Amino acid sequence: MEENREDKKYAARHNDLYAEPGEEFLKCAELLRLATGDRVVDFGCGNGDFLEAALKTAGSAVGVDPSRSRLERAALRFKGDARVKLVNSPLLGFEPGPEIFTKGFSRKALNILTDREKTLFFSRTGKIFAPKALFLVEDFIFDFERADLDRNWPGLMKDCAAYYGASWERRKNETIFCFKKEYPAGIKTWTSALAAGGFKVIHRGRRSSFYGSLLAEKE
Repeated sequence: MEENREDKKYAARHNDLYAEPGEEFLKCAELLRLATGDRVVDFGCGNGDFLEAALKTAGSAVGVDPSRSRLERAALRFKGDARVKLVNSPLLGFEPGPEIFTKGFSRKALNILTDREKTLFFSRTGKIFAPKALFLVEDFIFDFERADLDRNWPGLMKDCAAYYGASWERRKNETIFCFKKEYPAGIKTWTSALAAGGFKVIHRGRRSSFYGSLLAEKE
């Protein structure tokens, strides 16, 4: 469900807690094997951090985000840059027109979609990617399936404390809210959703039992 993502307070809180240093986005760009001439789309682009990293190499980029306030910041960042297009749209409602992309990215945005919506999202967006296109998802990816969340809860909390370190207490309430009220999913669910769009996972970057990345290729 995407409605809350449009709320200004939610957007500001999300930026506060989940902002990453620029080098993290450069690493993501490297994982996507960006090349000159690539057409990139970032779902949940926020302030445009990844777009900036991608455009050091790629030819053009589209940023999609349901939050107007976050896109306003991105618009200031890319003012006058004809390579960038920003679209205020729900993730499930994005209409690219005739554009075909070679690289896709989403970081901590797709977890607001239910499992069914994730599958629907990829089944729709898979059509706008060229064969052999790459899509990188960085998000909450459980080792276990969401149905087993309660059984894995004690170990999950220990992993969160170890992963976030000194910032865990500041992040704790928001992270638990995400685990309980949003829709982070297990590796099998993510893999199945990507497959609905014709994407095959070719690499998993596991950072913890609950977080990491999946690099998938369009078949």
